[in-house]
Amino acid sequence: MKIQKWDEINGTGSSEDRMGAFLTSETDTYAILQLSYDQPEVTAYERFESLNGLARQGKQPDIDHYEVVYTAPLLPYKDLGTMLEEMYTKFNIDHPADFRGHSLSVSDIVAIRQSGIVSCHYVDSIGFQELPEFLKPENYLKNAEMAMEDDYGMIDGVINNGRADRIKDTEEKRPSVLEQLKAEPAQIGHPERPHRPEERNIG
Repeated sequence: MKIQKWDEINGTGSSEDRMGAFLTSETDTYAILQLSYDQPEVTAYERFESLNGLARQGKQPDIDHYEVVYTAPLLPYKDLGTMLEEMYTKFNIDHPADFRGHSLSVSDIVAIRQSGIVSCHYVDSIGFQELPEFLKPENYLKNAEMAMEDDYGMIDGVINNGRADRIKDTEEKRPSVLEQLKAEPAQIGHPERPHRPEERNIG
């Protein structure tokens, strides 16, 4: 079942729940990803770091270091760059009431799913930079299943087939998440390239 109850997800759900909602939504959607605090020894030198700063460390943004802190329907827009800048302002000055992350800052990522196309945009020291390799198809299919799978040892394309109360042979099995997503496969790309606005002042 596709998750559409954004307020419940953002209020009580896990990062995996929010990722599943983002990836399987029937409507255009966006997600805010921020570095997890569960791996401080890994992310301490990545937090609030520009892409150039990461490159100097021999690193690049790694989805395994991030968690989804917010998801919501994406309102129509004409220009991607302007929309991203407006989102940056919104998540710094006028946070949504159910937003639990920190103000949108350098090293955060805005993921957009529009008309089945997924694009990820890194909040850099100057503007946004698209990350075409951040959320590859094989990764988001796996993440979508992880968001729905009861047993993480059963990540195999069939939802919840690792449950203790396995579906009886006489009952209809649940459809594979791979089948669900491939029916209308999301694609990695971008509707439009964002512009490069003036340098931010992160204080």
